[in-house]
Amino acid sequence: MHFFTNTEKERERIEKAIQTHGYGAEHNYDWFEYSKEKGEENIYVSWDDGTGLFTREWDGVCSIMTEPIAPKEMATPKLLEYITRCFQQKNIKKVTAELETEIRKDLIRALSPSIRACQVNYSLTWPIMNMTMFNPELPGKHFKHIRNAKHKLEKEHAVSVENAKTTDKNLLHQIIETWKKKRGGNDRAWFQRYHNMIDAEFRGMEGARTFVIDGTPRGINAGWEIPNSSSYYGAVGIHDYSHPDLGLLLYLEDLEWTKREGYEYMDTGGGEDSLTVFKNQFYPESSYKTHVFSLMRA
Repeated sequence: MHFFTNTEKERERIEKAIQTHGYGAEHNYDWFEYSKEKGEENIYVSWDDGTGLFTREWDGVCSIMTEPIAPKEMATPKLLEYITRCFQQKNIKKVTAELETEIRKDLIRALSPSIRACQVNYSLTWPIMNMTMFNPELPGKHFKHIRNAKHKLEKEHAVSVENAKTTDKNLLHQIIETWKKKRGGNDRAWFQRYHNMIDAEFRGMEGARTFVIDGTPRGINAGWEIPNSSSYYGAVGIHDYSHPDLGLLLYLEDLEWTKREGYEYMDTGGGEDSLTVFKNQFYPESSYKTHVFSLMRA
C-alpha cells in the first residue's frame, strides 16, 4: 500500500486504475480534486495490483471518499488495510467513509474488535434512470405539469443551451453564489467544488452545458460516463432560482441530453429526502443508497 499526496503527479497512475478497475459514479480523478475543501489534503492510496482508493485527511481525520477502485469482492480487504494503517497513527482520531449499503455491511462485519463503527450520520439515495425507457415527450397525465412548465418558459422567454466551457466564467461563478444563497431544503451542499470545476474549465467532464434564458446563464449541467459501463453520471445540476420550475427544467434537459447521447442508464446522483422526492417524479427504474459514517478505536 502506497500513499501519494502529490495526486496531480500521479494522474496517469490514477486514471489507469480507473480505466482498469473503475465502476463507481465518483471514480473520477478530476472530481476528486474539485471536491477538496479548504484545509483538506487529498491522498491517493495505491496497491501494487493497480487498484486504488480516494482518501482525504484533515485535523486528525482520515476520510474514505468512495468505494475502492477495485473489483467489488476486493473492497473489504482494501478498506480494512487502509483503516488499520490510519489507526496506527496516534494523531488520527477517526476515519469517516461514504460507502454503498452492502460494502458498508461487509466492512463492519470484518472489523477487528479494536475498531468500532458509529451509527450512520446520514444516508443518500441515488436514483437510476433507464434511458431506453425514458420518453422525452413525457406523455400522460402524470407529466402534464412538467410539459406545461416547459411550454410556458419557452413561450415567454428565449431559452437555449450552450457549451459551458465557452461561457464567461464570471457568470458561471455567479450562478454558484446565487444558488448557495437561495437554496432551501435540508439537503447538505458543498459549493467550493463547483467553483473549482469552473476554474478548471470542466476538465474530466462530458457535455458540460449552460442553460441560458433571455441571454443570461441561469443553470449548469455536467457529468461524465461511469467507467466500464454504458451509464452516465449526472453529477452537477445547479441553477440560480431565477424562474419558477427552473430546477425541474434543468433536470429535464439533463435527461434529454443523456438520452440523445445514447446512454442506457443515468445515475442521477445522491441526495437526501427532498431531492429524492423531486427525482422520483420522473420514475427512476431503481436506486441504491450510500451511507456516511465514522469508525473509531474501540
